[in-house]
Amino acid sequence: MEHDSGGLRAERSPAPLRIMLFAPSGGRRALTGMEKYMLTLIRVLKEQAECLLVAGEPGVLAAEAGLPVIAHPVPPYHLPTEHGESPDTVMQRHPACGSLVNLLHMRQPDIVLVGGPHPVLPASAAKMLGIPVLWLLTETVTDPDWTSQTGQWIERYADWIVGVSDVSLEPLRTRASESKIFLLPPTRRCEELNPDFHRVYRDKLRSALPVEEKHRIVGFAAPRLKSEMGLSWFAAMAVQVAAVHPDVRFLVAGSVCDEAHYRNCRRLIDESGYGSRFHYVELEPHREQVLVAMDLIVVPSLFAESFSMTALDGWLLGKNVIAYRSGGLEEMMTATGSSGLLAPQGDVEALTDCVLKCLETGEQPGSRAEASRRSTEAVYGEAAYRKRLAKLMANVCNRVLVLRRRRKPRSLPVLRSNAVYKGKWSPALFLLERGMKRPFASAEAFRFYRYRGEDIRVVPDAVLNRFPTGRVLRHDPPSPPNRPSVMLAKGRDRLVYLLTGGRRLPVVSQAALRQRGLDPTRVVPLPSDELRALPLGADRRRSPKRRRYPGTKQAGRAMRHNPARGRRLKSRKHSRARP
Repeated sequence: MEHDSGGLRAERSPAPLRIMLFAPSGGRRALTGMEKYMLTLIRVLKEQAECLLVAGEPGVLAAEAGLPVIAHPVPPYHLPTEHGESPDTVMQRHPACGSLVNLLHMRQPDIVLVGGPHPVLPASAAKMLGIPVLWLLTETVTDPDWTSQTGQWIERYADWIVGVSDVSLEPLRTRASESKIFLLPPTRRCEELNPDFHRVYRDKLRSALPVEEKHRIVGFAAPRLKSEMGLSWFAAMAVQVAAVHPDVRFLVAGSVCDEAHYRNCRRLIDESGYGSRFHYVELEPHREQVLVAMDLIVVPSLFAESFSMTALDGWLLGKNVIAYRSGGLEEMMTATGSSGLLAPQGDVEALTDCVLKCLETGEQPGSRAEASRRSTEAVYGEAAYRKRLAKLMANVCNRVLVLRRRRKPRSLPVLRSNAVYKGKWSPALFLLERGMKRPFASAEAFRFYRYRGEDIRVVPDAVLNRFPTGRVLRHDPPSPPNRPSVMLAKGRDRLVYLLTGGRRLPVVSQAALRQRGLDPTRVVPLPSDELRALPLGADRRRSPKRRRYPGTKQAGRAMRHNPARGRRLKSRKHSRARP
């Protein structure tokens, strides 16, 4: 893994914070809302932490994140409605659970970051190893089944719950403690909107439609033109506005995903007689090139949208935004001082009145838009985003410092050195050496170094994860970095050596080996060149002391305290001295 220097560091350690991010399963051609949110977070975090992205398949997020990527499938998981066992037990039997635990054992992140309502498996695997979980929520959930089931998962596995709005966090506030919950609305970097080209984009699109400079454009923008996005309500409003303002044009931007709904909206517009004043374009991937051509943006969402990037981009581009009171939209409009441009959800007449009010105020809309842009920067700008994120990461770092202290040698669990261990739920095997666990690359490597099934000791995964992960044990080739540090080996001849401390010690006897806890039957064949490359040494362990007979002083003391024993010792000494 590549290492980036950063500011989030453990106490007395140069190692930066290690974050493993599990990418949501999104589209290959365009970023989903969650992926866009995660991409913004990644761009800030990688400035100060070591980040690693886990993705099930190549996608736009993996391409744009600029991080090392691990290809690892992470299937979504739905807990059965009726089950007699605990959720932990059910998920631990999932086929993907063991491989996820192995992945975390090998990489040993300080925290795991997941996003969306269904990344339960990686969150559960992290909890098995005692790794804290940060859970991102970007969607508003109104489904009661989701709230009762997934909400329990999030409360169970998440150490921090991060939401884009109060609406997205509302279902969890009754379950999770307030110390877990953090509000982190998305932001948009100014350079992402290409401010130097706004005039170019505006003139290019308006001339292509065509729309003259004197015409004002009322726009509707959504990545996908679904019925819940409110296209039919926009069309009903636009027909009424068109009858009052002949200089107004209308622009619908987005991809058609519901043909029947789209045809009904087009039929309503064409039957009104104003169809020639409506234009249709795609929105993605460069939405600012479309939004900048609009003068007024309408967001008539019919569902509790958690956060509207269309509204945010519109404000940052200096546009007026009119919206329904739907979920996070009302929260955003109130925070930016635009609550006067809110209409009750589903009320076409109120929506029309808001649009007409903006169109009939002369020069005032421009000043109102500029004020909205400034207030938006203060609430949702990059500086505000970084300030909120810094508060969250300070909390994360405090937890990581505590966990890292538990990995110091004096705090590690007492396990036998040079022994083989595995976790309860992970299939990987590790050789514990000098306070570090070294994974075997394969079953062949395990057998090559003469280990057996009965050697394996099973411990909880959380205990095993506290030991740092060292170099992988490989048998091809069995070079010093790839093999155990202590082992028995021999070359072509019969002489057996004990390899330890970077030296080869000739075996004196099988008893000496057993004294070290080594099995004489586990001799590994190595190339003679490998053995000769090691310096020849001797066993520095002191041999058992020989029985020594007391000398004159000892004999004298014995004679004083026990004259008979003293005479025997003195006689034995003189008999040994005779030729």
